[in-house]
Amino acid sequence: MSTTLDAKLPRITENFFSTNALVQRLLQRANGGETTVRYEGGAEIRSAILYNGLPAYSYGKGSTFGTSFREFVTDLQFQWKRIAAEINVDHMDVRKNMGSSAQIINYVEILGKNAIMSLKNELGTEIFSDGTGNGGLNWDGLLNAIDDGTTYATYGGITRTSTTGDPGNAIKAYKNSTGGAFSFPMVNTAYGNVRFDDAKVDLIVTTQTLWNKFWERSQPQDRNSPGSLRDVGFETVRFNGAEVVVDSHCPSGTIFGLNTAFIELWLMNGADFVRRGEKFGPNGFPVYNQDAFVDQIIVYGDLIVPGPRYSFQIQNVS
Repeated sequence: MSTTLDAKLPRITENFFSTNALVQRLLQRANGGETTVRYEGGAEIRSAILYNGLPAYSYGKGSTFGTSFREFVTDLQFQWKRIAAEINVDHMDVRKNMGSSAQIINYVEILGKNAIMSLKNELGTEIFSDGTGNGGLNWDGLLNAIDDGTTYATYGGITRTSTTGDPGNAIKAYKNSTGGAFSFPMVNTAYGNVRFDDAKVDLIVTTQTLWNKFWERSQPQDRNSPGSLRDVGFETVRFNGAEVVVDSHCPSGTIFGLNTAFIELWLMNGADFVRRGEKFGPNGFPVYNQDAFVDQIIVYGDLIVPGPRYSFQIQNVS
């Protein structure tokens, strides 16, 4: 549908897309060079994790040191995933919006911006899932990463266990699947279970309904504290220093407490939010048997959580 002089608008108002706070935070960290990994290629994604310590002990005169080797590091393994958003345009719509006196919007530019937002919206949906959607083509998400092994027995090719010194024990997260009526003690219990030394949850993502409960119970200073997401327009409150934010992609009745220092958004260089047909001109690929152009915005990558034990999930909260 064209926007021409007979329907002049001073600007384009975005009235469709949902809140997408988690993607925004991950991309903020990407732009700051933190946690996000940009990779040139490879058959699969591998993220190294420590799962065991080395022998350490006191000793005295004449003590004998052990000489055995201990395994302590391994890899989480994932497949590259892809997301695309389409930019398909009829040539007539392009021509209607050309010329200094007739142009109200740059039609292809608006399509491109819409495609970027559509792609990020889809990414937001997929990173709250478990990677099994669309025949396994969806990106791995928080549901299979932030789990204690009761629902998702494996993650990254490793089977979760409760055996000390085993790789599977290092990737178990805290999950409260019972839930119940919202309370600060419930959230604080989860928060405390995933805090280790100075590593603590810095982002709590939930639904609008549960965010309202955080807001109602928080102190005035916590409602107005600065934060990276507040700086870009999101309403946030503070809980134990973590930003609490609404993301409409978050499953109903769920609270995710995330230590984003241990969450990696993997992106492949050259396929990280790029237009495939840009080299063919501003309109993209010409369709040989139609008066039209097609193009796609694409991104290759996956969401990896190499430190699930630093994050928590609470389900069935009312």
